Amino acid sequence: MTTGADWAEQARRLLEAVKAAAAPDSSGDDTGEHPAGECKWCPHCQLLAVLRGDRPEVTAVLDDVLATASAALRSLSGQPTPEPAEHADEPSHRDPAPTVQRIDIA
Repeated sequence: MTTGADWAEQARRLLEAVKAAAAPDSSGDDTGEHPAGECKWCPHCQLLAVLRGDRPEVTAVLDDVLATASAALRSLSGQPTPEPAEHADEPSHRDPAPTVQRIDIA
């Protein structure tokens, strides 16, 4: 088991490493390996790229995930699914979608 002093030393070293990684190069030039604005791996830059519209495939997947989560939460809450306004006065003649799918295993 580590002592409190060990934890403090590890936290200090971690903070120094994060500061060093976030600081610009000490040489002063901006000719780094990855220019600003071209990061493709950190979640922050990926979110900004989605908001700018640079990543339509991620936007489509995110839209699908949010729609599915919304439908799941709506079904759990017991509230009926809102119908579109233009079809509100027409009776529904189609069968409701099944809540489960039967899969036969051979």
